[in-house]
Amino acid sequence: MIGASLETVLVFEEAKDSFVYGNFVAAVVLAAAFVEHWLVSSLAVRGYEKETSNGLAAAIRCARKNSLVSPLVLEKADRLRLIRNPFVHLKSFEHEHRIMHRLAEARSYDFPALLESDARDALIAMYGVAVYAFAR
Repeated sequence: MIGASLETVLVFEEAKDSFVYGNFVAAVVLAAAFVEHWLVSSLAVRGYEKETSNGLAAAIRCARKNSLVSPLVLEKADRLRLIRNPFVHLKSFEHEHRIMHRLAEARSYDFPALLESDARDALIAMYGVAVYAFAR
């Protein structure tokens, strides 16, 4: 990760380690932190610092609007953002991205499997951003 800050490299490594050790919430949150670091810093270098100053959603919107990153990579990054949000921002009990709501939608009580699946998807999004964002 040439040019990445130490913090960016550390959250990348910690996200991987968290998944391996079964800390799936941590893996989701850290993968999203990496995606935000990587997208915001990469967009800022390209002159989009103002457009990305409001976090991950703004960075995804900017990259999508300016066709700077593959739509598939941005779709995965945005899904990660939505999964991460209930862990880092207080959401109402009925919020559609909270785990209990998603389990009810799936008619399941297997939250450990859902967390593991979310963490796996988070790492896929993280690697997708690291490898394919701005690769054009």
